Amino acid sequence: MKKKIIYICVLFLIIAPFLYAQHAVGSWQNYLSYHNVTRTEPAGNIIYAVGNGSLFSYDKEDSSVQCYWKNYLLSDTDISYIVYSKEYKTLIIIYSNANIDLLVNDNIVYNLPDYMNKNMTQNKNVNHICLAKEYAYLSTSFGVIVLNLKRREITNTYILNKQINACAVDDTKIYAASSEGLFTGLLTENLLDANNWNKVSDTKYSNLSNYNNNLVGNISYQGIYLINKSDYNHSQLVKGHYTFMYVYEDKLIASNDNSLGLFNNINEFHSLNHNLNTSYFSYANGFFWAGCKENGLIGLKFDNNNVMQITTPSIIPNSPKRNYNFYMNIEKNGNLLIAGGGMVGDRLNYVGTIMELSNNTWSSFQEDGIKEQTGQSYKDINCVVQDPTDPEHYFAASAGEGLYEFNNKNFINQYSLHNSPLETANGYDTFVRINGLKYDNDNNLWMTNSGKDKTEGVLNPIKILKSDGKWISLRYPEIAGLNNLERTMFDKRGNFWVISSWIADYGVFCLDTKGTLEDSSDDKHKFIKNFTNQDGTILSHNGIYCITEDKNGAIWIGTGQGPIILNNPSNFFEDDFYCTQIKVPRDDGTNLADFLLANDKINAIAVDGGNRKWIGTEMNGIYLLSPDGLETIHHFTAENSPLLSNNIQSIAIHPHTGEVFIGTSKGLVSYQSDATEPEDNFVEDNVYAYPNPVKPDYTGVITITGLVQDTDIKITNVSGKLIHEGTSVGGQFTWDGKNQQGKRVPSGVYFVLAANAEGKEGIATKILFIR
Repeated sequence: MKKKIIYICVLFLIIAPFLYAQHAVGSWQNYLSYHNVTRTEPAGNIIYAVGNGSLFSYDKEDSSVQCYWKNYLLSDTDISYIVYSKEYKTLIIIYSNANIDLLVNDNIVYNLPDYMNKNMTQNKNVNHICLAKEYAYLSTSFGVIVLNLKRREITNTYILNKQINACAVDDTKIYAASSEGLFTGLLTENLLDANNWNKVSDTKYSNLSNYNNNLVGNISYQGIYLINKSDYNHSQLVKGHYTFMYVYEDKLIASNDNSLGLFNNINEFHSLNHNLNTSYFSYANGFFWAGCKENGLIGLKFDNNNVMQITTPSIIPNSPKRNYNFYMNIEKNGNLLIAGGGMVGDRLNYVGTIMELSNNTWSSFQEDGIKEQTGQSYKDINCVVQDPTDPEHYFAASAGEGLYEFNNKNFINQYSLHNSPLETANGYDTFVRINGLKYDNDNNLWMTNSGKDKTEGVLNPIKILKSDGKWISLRYPEIAGLNNLERTMFDKRGNFWVISSWIADYGVFCLDTKGTLEDSSDDKHKFIKNFTNQDGTILSHNGIYCITEDKNGAIWIGTGQGPIILNNPSNFFEDDFYCTQIKVPRDDGTNLADFLLANDKINAIAVDGGNRKWIGTEMNGIYLLSPDGLETIHHFTAENSPLLSNNIQSIAIHPHTGEVFIGTSKGLVSYQSDATEPEDNFVEDNVYAYPNPVKPDYTGVITITGLVQDTDIKITNVSGKLIHEGTSVGGQFTWDGKNQQGKRVPSGVYFVLAANAEGKEGIATKILFIR
């Protein structure tokens, strides 16, 4: 009766405006980088470009930019090569895994997976594509694959048992530049028979082109040569090193990083200088299209004096700067913060990368000029945190260069061996390994300082930069000198947890300072390498990689052999402490069970608003588990979803929208979950349904958000008849728009009546259906 009274009191409240961008529950978003353009291809009014392995296009007429990705036209991810056939209006797309797409008329894709699926020992890289009539000749590590663009199929495979760098085709012959020299074959012969291929030269060309019926070859670090088709001797046309050579319209183009070589005909060559730091050039209708390293796609032309004029400035779709996703965190203001480095036994040598997604717009922290100011390379940034007292102030940790400080995304300071208590990892001044940045409730910045040299290594593995600028160094012998002190967290009790991930000295450390940072005499601390489970079995974890606390205070730890759970972390310091391995019943009548994900390396664990666990694995995609871990709600892989890779590196969940950001080895995607963090109380402006109104063509779920934990939901029509009911997941509830008989509801207004679990508070909103 209490609930009914509350419902009536709030019956006529209306929905609130959206505070955050909303995606349909169950939908996927791609956040791929497009900055480093490695290939460009003119196709009429549009220019295709591959940036960081992803495809986008630029429309010259309206200046619009279109991105393409897996499950949005494309079949796969990580593109290595594209070529456009003007005659068949087809963009040939080669992926790094040897999958092939044919994008026809910019709106239809034909997938040719046969080459990818073929079982073979040789690598499947496609080194070059040559177009001739209706055929595309793909140069591979073992021979030549022939695509028929008219029939949209692989028609032949010429196995030559040698690497083919490039092919060229004229009216009578095919020419193959190989690792053993130049080979030719008559097009009228059976080229499936390797005996019909003739070696005509020992010269090892890196590239070939049929230019105005002239056979032209490029030799790396030597130059470009005209090859005599009679005796296959060659004469040098241009001296120099060129990384590619291709024919566009009536031009033969060759290029390196800062120079463009242009043949207007076989006897007229121009060397055109530029400062664009390019990977590739294409040409169409008097304009060149440059693929630039980290500066996207640029359109340009050269005047009569060969002076470069940029006609279309840098075109980069709104995207992260790189596909690096080692560390992710949602800031208090709702922005996504990413550090793109890593932390391994040695170095990854990734360029220093910090990126932020704010209001659907990507930006990056300063990179240029830091090396000049510090005297050290700026690289391997493994985590970054926002100052809780100043949203423009950040600290970032490096796997070898210490601690960096930024304000408004600009570098302002570096803390290392000479201006702080930070210690060197190996006795050298230039190797200070920092990780695990976390602020405590008093705004003190904690960090790990790890590494060891031939003697004793880092003596004080935990450093604290207090809010007043004073440093504190904490010494705990059990973790001093460990090589990879990595992820950290504070639990609900204020204890500080550290994981050591290096395979040789993995383990979990817990510290209780008793609230006295500068007096370590009363500290409790313990390091456990191999946990004992609930059955008394001592576990060998094969590494420990992540740690997080759930909403019930249990601590979930990702190991090399599945997750373990510390259900009573307050007992960690006791001698008889044990962990729990979840046993999942087989439900096959045998009364047997298996340990949860025991065959998977767990790289990331995140807890959503419903206390469910998102588990990211090294090779098996991502799992969504029930709060107790016994039920698998979702298991997303690259094979059954838009997930880019099965190698999950990081996970971050937006508390207000429920968007689950998933960092993979091939880039960032997100999944719109049905759970958000619950509100403490119902707030009128925060409770609303979307989409609203529900239009006739919409068949997805309707989401009610802004709810408290375990909100009791009842949906009625205007006459008060119950249509649907249920309980929220965290702060959100989804409805499929169907009544209790499983039928879609007709047009009309429907009331959402919400009450907390005790029935003491309630609120309501409306949903309009248009059929």
